[in-house]
Amino acid sequence: MECCQSHWPRRSMADLAQTATIEWGEFSQLAAVPAHSKIASVVQAPDGRSLSILLEGVDARCDGSGQKSATAVLVGSVEANIPASTDWTATRGDFRGQLALSEGARATIQFGLARATDAETMVASLDGGGDSVDLIRTLYSPAEAVWPTVGSEAVSYAPLTVSVQLTVSCAGAASAALVAVDAIDLELWVR
Repeated sequence: MECCQSHWPRRSMADLAQTATIEWGEFSQLAAVPAHSKIASVVQAPDGRSLSILLEGVDARCDGSGQKSATAVLVGSVEANIPASTDWTATRGDFRGQLALSEGARATIQFGLARATDAETMVASLDGGGDSVDLIRTLYSPAEAVWPTVGSEAVSYAPLTVSVQLTVSCAGAASAALVAVDAIDLELWVR
């Protein structure tokens, strides 16, 4: 009698289907205002399905006794090499930063992720109140792809683009505004 032996074939970890790895090109900074605004670093997960983009100097600030308005803009793109056996269906982007407004100051924030956009304008009360909050916005965008034609081998994907535009203005001498974005976390939905 054979004890503890199975008649089923044994499988090792190497036999299990491996997750396809997505390879990314260099993140290209297309526009930046003020000039010191930049993409500080891009960190990706080992399988390439998520990216964390750390930003530096992407902020707009004003005060009523000095500069009355300001803007900051950052636009960039990156290309993904998606394995043939994998379909990129959509992307989720989380934009993170801070917002502080007082005495009638106004801030307009605009974010873009491929084909998706989000914009909002916030105004602080004139009665001496102030607002300071963590800024978090989430966008979803379908992947932009050209499907293969007869004789073509693979799906072709458009580069992934991200954009941030921040605009602030101050109403009076006691008015102040600051809005900054310091990170964008991206997650690719693939199947």
